[in-house]
Amino acid sequence: MEFRDRYLFLHHIVEAMALGALIAIVLPLLPVLFFGYPLMPALALIGTGFLLEYGAAPVGIAFGLTPLFVFWVLMCTEIGIFLGLFGIFDTIGHTWPLVTRFLEKTRHLVHRSTLAERYGILGLIPCEIIIGVYANAPVSWMAGWHRYRSLAFTMAGYIPALVLTILATIGLLGMYFPRLVPL
Repeated sequence: MEFRDRYLFLHHIVEAMALGALIAIVLPLLPVLFFGYPLMPALALIGTGFLLEYGAAPVGIAFGLTPLFVFWVLMCTEIGIFLGLFGIFDTIGHTWPLVTRFLEKTRHLVHRSTLAERYGILGLIPCEIIIGVYANAPVSWMAGWHRYRSLAFTMAGYIPALVLTILATIGLLGMYFPRLVPL
């Protein structure tokens, strides 16, 4: 790889990471600035969202954050992770010949089967619930599916899981610690 190629490669990687960080970290902090949510619990929720995804909802609610704010933060975190990872993988796929050949073979296998080509993207919904975004972004990229369509199917699995987790947390905490849950 020549210097110019390395520079472009690093430029695109940093660009993908910056987009992911903007959506996953900066966007959730806007309500902290404008509506006065506490900063440290919000940062803890963002960090936990990177690790546990929708499983981080009980952490935010236990810290006294409203369910709507927890929903907003975890949605932004999930979208940022997906777009950042997809951008990084896309950059790697376009710059390294070995990876490019691997992608061609993988995409040929996916598009050879009409069933996988037509309905394969629907597998992102249960994959998100069971495994998470850290599997959905690479699978979408390897299969050659459109970035935003894949994001939409990923979020179709994430939103119900997140809502159910928030509702279960509110119910359990409300039952055992009635003054802890803000509504």
